Amino acid sequence: MSWRKKLKLSDLIKDCSNSVITHDYDISSIASNSRDIRSGGLFIAVKGFIVDGHDYIDQAFENGAIAVVAQTNPKNHQDIILVENSRLAMANIAVNFYGNPSKDMILIGITGTNGKTTTSWLLESIFKTCGFSTGVIGTINIRYKHQIFDTPVTTPDSIELQKTLYNMKKSGVTHVIMEVSSHGLDLNRVDYCRFDLGVFTNLSQDHLDYHNGMEAYFNCKKRFFTQCLGSGKKKNPIAILNIDDPKGKILLKSLKYKMIAVSTQKKTDIFSQNITDDIHGLSGTLCLGDTSFNLRSQLTGTFNLENILCAAGAAHALDIPAHQIKKGIENCHTIPGRLEKIDNSIDRFLFVDYAHTPDALESILMTLKQRAPKKIITIFGCGGDRDRSKRALMGQVACKNSHIAIVSSDNPRTEHPDSIIKEILEGLDGFHRLSEQDLLLHPFKKGYLVEGDRKKALKKAIFISKPGDIIVAAGKGHETYQITNAGTIHFDDKEELTKTAIEFANQFKPIPWKTDDLTKALETDPIFSTIQKDYDFTGICTDSRTILETQIFIALKGENFDGHVFIKTLIEKGIKGFITEKGFIDTLDINTKKALSQKNLIIFETRNTLTALGQLARYQRIRSKVKLLAITGSSGKTTTRKIIEEVFKTQFHTHATIGNFNNEIGLPLTLLALSNAHEWAIVEMGMNHPGEISRLSHIALPDIAMVINTAGVHLEGLGSIDNVAIAK
Repeated sequence: MSWRKKLKLSDLIKDCSNSVITHDYDISSIASNSRDIRSGGLFIAVKGFIVDGHDYIDQAFENGAIAVVAQTNPKNHQDIILVENSRLAMANIAVNFYGNPSKDMILIGITGTNGKTTTSWLLESIFKTCGFSTGVIGTINIRYKHQIFDTPVTTPDSIELQKTLYNMKKSGVTHVIMEVSSHGLDLNRVDYCRFDLGVFTNLSQDHLDYHNGMEAYFNCKKRFFTQCLGSGKKKNPIAILNIDDPKGKILLKSLKYKMIAVSTQKKTDIFSQNITDDIHGLSGTLCLGDTSFNLRSQLTGTFNLENILCAAGAAHALDIPAHQIKKGIENCHTIPGRLEKIDNSIDRFLFVDYAHTPDALESILMTLKQRAPKKIITIFGCGGDRDRSKRALMGQVACKNSHIAIVSSDNPRTEHPDSIIKEILEGLDGFHRLSEQDLLLHPFKKGYLVEGDRKKALKKAIFISKPGDIIVAAGKGHETYQITNAGTIHFDDKEELTKTAIEFANQFKPIPWKTDDLTKALETDPIFSTIQKDYDFTGICTDSRTILETQIFIALKGENFDGHVFIKTLIEKGIKGFITEKGFIDTLDINTKKALSQKNLIIFETRNTLTALGQLARYQRIRSKVKLLAITGSSGKTTTRKIIEEVFKTQFHTHATIGNFNNEIGLPLTLLALSNAHEWAIVEMGMNHPGEISRLSHIALPDIAMVINTAGVHLEGLGSIDNVAIAK
């Protein structure tokens, strides 16, 4: 990686112990990948998990390396500088090469198993509120000054990290927020960075395939506070510690410099009280030392409250005023892939979340479980080539806290997805594996399904759900890819759920109308037709103001209106289908009739368009094959219908009367909205003159008829309560 000028080799390795050079070259670039070496560059040979950079020293020299830093020199090459730990040396060389950029900026490091990303977004929002020029290095991306860069890892390698910090400084960034992973710590990626603040969020099981047990994992995290922060070159470092986590309490007792404790459970330096937490977010009081303020956040759950407190603690440590902390937190509405809610039109709560550890998954599911109006359906898997010990635990957590858990694939990497699923299922002996019959006949039965294809699993979740259900796609969060043994493919949980929700909604569109359907329903042939016989009309409309080009206009007539007067205008607007009363064509002048022959149109004439509307509705009701429950009564129809609708929706795809669509126009319009996917229709039938309920029943063909009461209403048309009862 080239920089603005050449540096002496001795200046780059001056802090590397026991290193000896034979020639003090001018170095123009540094790299740990031999393919990135350019003429005059320094190659650092690092032993990786799969590839050993020492095997590529010759290639590096061939590509123009002028010197090499390595741990071995089997060929006794005079331009190889030996060091004890080339990875640590690389961090030091990178800091020197890029001019130690972190010393000139405020640098905040956030570490912990969960919550790093959310805390970083909250803190970024606070900094933006203050007008700080902010840079962020984290799991989702690297971003600063309206620039966004993808990153494959949470904490980049030391060369890339120092280059990023240098570019941030050069761009005018004053405050940098960095997520610090355990891998980043153990692999010396953040060594020699000058941190001002360190934030500890929590610790739970993760990366045990890499770390030798939980204690080793914690000690790695602890090193950030004891070495990177505590022994750094910045004056007066401060640690912000979440003491709701047991490891946070241990750090509080062991560190020797200034600390700020945060808690949702007890009064300490930074704490919360009187918290209300529901599906819409958090509200309550945040206390920062001697200051407190009321807060409302769209983030939800105790785990997010902990993240808010950590961000507030870091901001408070930097002497940011409380009103700016409050504004910054409240301005942070959502974090990509962190319990991120997906807008939809299907009356479901859809979320994607990055939870890929047992603790994180349990946290989000417990949060949603306490707020779930209906069922929770969770799609999850486990990453391949990662900690296998958590697979059975993930399954147990998902099943315990969901009504339906769908075991699927995550990022299988080099492992076969079925092998990972098998290890997940080993933890599910005490849970019921649901059959298709269970889903159909016992919709409230708890258990799990297996669908290894994640795309199919997401689709399954939506298609087996009912209104009000919560669907959580866990594990991948913001990721837009899936890593398989065949390579990396594009895959985005949010994108897939959005597409599937649209597909699901489309199945409830009204059954379309062809010419033959209209002819059968109206029991007459069109009087005029130049349209293709297989043309699909998407619906029937009575309102000239809202009609779509693909709908048929039916011209109703009443005492004070006549839809026929709008037909010429509608033809000019491109409407292709019309249902009129007999004689309409004859009212047109010869020029208009000639003009019609040039149009793509179909016109039906009927004796009475209101009767025709009922015929169309009856035909739609029959071909939809729904079961239908009709409710009538002098009062209480709407309340009763709403109650029944809510009950039926828990088990069936249900269509129901909207608003006051319950008369000789409204009921047919309700039925015309039926689709092939609906299973039940719950309709109201109103009346204000004799025979109306009979006519509506002929149209609706109820399977169940319900008369809830009779009372002295509409007596002007019916005369007496007895007549009301007879008509009902």
